[in-house]
Amino acid sequence: MTLSQIMYFLAVVKYKTFTLASDELYISQSSLSKQIKALELELGHTLFNREAKENTLTAEGERFLAYANKFSKDYASMMSDLNKMNGNASKNPLILGVLPIINEYNLNDDIVFFQKLIASSNIYVNLLEREQEELQNMLQFKQIDAAILRMDSLDLSKYEYVTFREEELMIIYPDKMEQLNKEYVTLEELADYPIISFDESSSLHRTTKQLFQDRNLYPSFSYLYKHHEQILSMVNANFGVAIIPGNLVSTSLFPNIRVTHFKKPIISKVCLVRPKDVPMTEPLNLLFQYFESTYNEVNGK
Repeated sequence: MTLSQIMYFLAVVKYKTFTLASDELYISQSSLSKQIKALELELGHTLFNREAKENTLTAEGERFLAYANKFSKDYASMMSDLNKMNGNASKNPLILGVLPIINEYNLNDDIVFFQKLIASSNIYVNLLEREQEELQNMLQFKQIDAAILRMDSLDLSKYEYVTFREEELMIIYPDKMEQLNKEYVTLEELADYPIISFDESSSLHRTTKQLFQDRNLYPSFSYLYKHHEQILSMVNANFGVAIIPGNLVSTSLFPNIRVTHFKKPIISKVCLVRPKDVPMTEPLNLLFQYFESTYNEVNGK
């Protein structure tokens, strides 16, 4: 049982249908259904009466709801209490969710600098590392104040955001695939090879999959990993090809890798985001101002 599964359950209870809940959680309905089914299998009980108009709770679902609500409140209390430790009892935490690969962008150094700028205030930043899908859910349930997310699959109208990075998605392939050794490669050409990708919890996986589907292409996603080093290693060993941000490619560590481009560059945006329907607090406002002044300059804006 995971935190996400409990939050998914609470979302279906709140919105009555899997369709509305998946829309609010920004995940596919099939993914939501699979997670709820996995939760039911673990508990050994059916939680919902799946009906045409709306999903009602079974007797077991009603019993589990009490525990799920308590867990959600206890989790929030736990995070609040832990944030008050280490001399921060009198300070207000600003909880910022970040993607696992964010270490590649030296964000920690920037956050440390931001913390020094506001040292005289009663604010401190707590970084919470999670995958994209879980961060979106935590924003939705107001468990974090803001997050560093990829915007490729988000409904931009629902968020206020500042661009942190814009990066081109590159094609990497092993040097033994000489037929790909050219300046540009098409999706049609790539579809003939095993695709090595980030796992399904990553927005980069959904972006890659959507790129192919938009062209009515359905390649084999043969290997899925959480970390880009694993993807690079598999391509280096001639297991397939991958589409990843260019700044994650290391040909020095993986000498058998080659890099090429799409003719029309595909750009992935990494942004500081917060839901528009959540009031802007003073700590969050300071963080957004810092990102706007720092990264708009970096991005040439």
